[in-house]
Amino acid sequence: MDKQDLRIKICGMREKENIHEILEFEPDYLGFIFYEKSSRYVSESQMKEIIKLNFGETERVGVFVNETTDKILSYADRGYFDVVQLHGNESAETVRALRNEGLEVIKVVSVDDDFDPKVLNKYSEADYFLFDTKGKLPGGNGVKFNWEVLEKSKIKKPFFLSGGLGVDDMKEISNFNSKNLYGLDFNSKLELEPGLKDVSKVKHVLAPLAPKGGGGAVELG
Repeated sequence: MDKQDLRIKICGMREKENIHEILEFEPDYLGFIFYEKSSRYVSESQMKEIIKLNFGETERVGVFVNETTDKILSYADRGYFDVVQLHGNESAETVRALRNEGLEVIKVVSVDDDFDPKVLNKYSEADYFLFDTKGKLPGGNGVKFNWEVLEKSKIKKPFFLSGGLGVDDMKEISNFNSKNLYGLDFNSKLELEPGLKDVSKVKHVLAPLAPKGGGGAVELG
């Protein structure tokens, strides 16, 4: 994908008014974390109010960690999300089952300097990979990994780049050499506090926008 067409995902959303403000800038994806141990956990009662907002063309991503397929599907049936992101040690069978139900699946893979691309074979049925920094928490550690690991691995499936991305990384991303880089996943570096995004930082990441109706593509480099 041309770097001018990179998709932008803002993850860890929770506050309805904050979400309303960010939707004005038309991100491609907003992520909602349904993992109770996360500091950005969004409850069902919050989500029932959030989905009343007009999301336009912005897709909602439901983030789960080692959750049962039945629970994920029950949340999907309630309209909480359009795409599911699996952030734990889910099986290939879970990915297959969710895709068989018509859901797009993003499989998160934690990366450090010892990353072995062969691990990706297990999740070949996922629609996308999302590469995050391997750390103590499943996500939201706010730390970047060595991107050269991915460049050397020659990833063949479209993927999101994650792990401590902030407004100051856009220039460096323009030099990242991987033809299958599909999108950028932002979270903790755009926050005022867990679950509350700094609207000015989000605006900076999403600007300049593509023409209205064209999604949140950004111009890099």
